[in-house]
Amino acid sequence: MLGQTDTAAVDVAAARLTDSPCADRVSADEFREALSKLATPVSIVATNGAHGVAGFTCSAVCSITDDPPTLMVCSNRKSFANSIIRANGVLCVSSLSAEQIALSQLFSGVGKVPMSDRFNEADWGILATGAPYCKGSRVALDCRVAHVREVGSHSVIFAEVLAIVHATPGDPLIYHSRSYATIRNVI
Repeated sequence: MLGQTDTAAVDVAAARLTDSPCADRVSADEFREALSKLATPVSIVATNGAHGVAGFTCSAVCSITDDPPTLMVCSNRKSFANSIIRANGVLCVSSLSAEQIALSQLFSGVGKVPMSDRFNEADWGILATGAPYCKGSRVALDCRVAHVREVGSHSVIFAEVLAIVHATPGDPLIYHSRSYATIRNVI
């Protein structure tokens, strides 16, 4: 157990790490290369409301807490969908299956299909918030935006889950080593 003096030293060291620039930080390229080694689920994050409909492919979604049920979604601040999600205050995360690569590509901007036309390429429904969810996804989490924090190039969106639908079974679509993949059980 740390004594009071030790705790103060840890607090000072932590403050130095977070408050001062560090010449030893890795480059953005090194960081992206390291992150390419992580396997992440692929989702479409969508919104609809007074400010319009929008969506984007996202591999930066994770659970934060189960009480209240809360997700974290990261969105590039330059993204068209980012401003619409923030203005509408709602979003729905549709976790894609391995068969939905084309839908992932579409919502990532491949082919430059207009936003409103992207929602014609799958069967969409709505839950509690009015944000669209893909009926062919593995699971959909319908959320109210609870808090947004700007970090570098991205908005970190904390979203409280209001409704869930388990749409279809199937293997998840994963992004790993800059390519699509899926999983297999090893035990």
